[in-house]
Amino acid sequence: MLYLKCTAEIQKVLKLPKTSLVEAQPSAAPLGNWYINRFKVGRHNCFVFMSESTYLSFIMYQGKKPVTATTLPNMMLAGIAQLLEMRGYSDFAIDAALSPYHSGLFAKTDSRSVLGVLNDLVICYRAMIEMDGGLQSCNLTDIILKINTMPQRTLQWPHAWDAVQAKLGNPETKH
Repeated sequence: MLYLKCTAEIQKVLKLPKTSLVEAQPSAAPLGNWYINRFKVGRHNCFVFMSESTYLSFIMYQGKKPVTATTLPNMMLAGIAQLLEMRGYSDFAIDAALSPYHSGLFAKTDSRSVLGVLNDLVICYRAMIEMDGGLQSCNLTDIILKINTMPQRTLQWPHAWDAVQAKLGNPETKH
């Protein structure tokens, strides 16, 4: 089961009534539950996704089609798969990471410390994108990979990839 823990901003964007939000349960999935927020870079809306247990994160920016409660989970799962593939994980490891997410529910954020990490990541993503010339000229893949190698105090200073490796094992080297 996947619990997508949505900030108030995401709840508003997706038009989620309070009654549709459930109480999130701890996840047995290797990457745990996920936090989602939205921020602007220039004129573009960007969605930031972060694993609650590993702080693995990535961003996607909104295209011409609106993001809905139906499209967001699929968008996120595709993003996780792509990120793990970029890091060199095998299809088997990616399937193992994603298979517990066969269904999902929306929930409110429930940890101020995790939300603080998410907000710090938003600041880092925005700054790195703007320093690299904006969304039109930055290398978003490099930015995402760099952000995930930043040490996290709440992980006792390892970075997100260390936490992912502890859950999924070493990535394969693809040549």
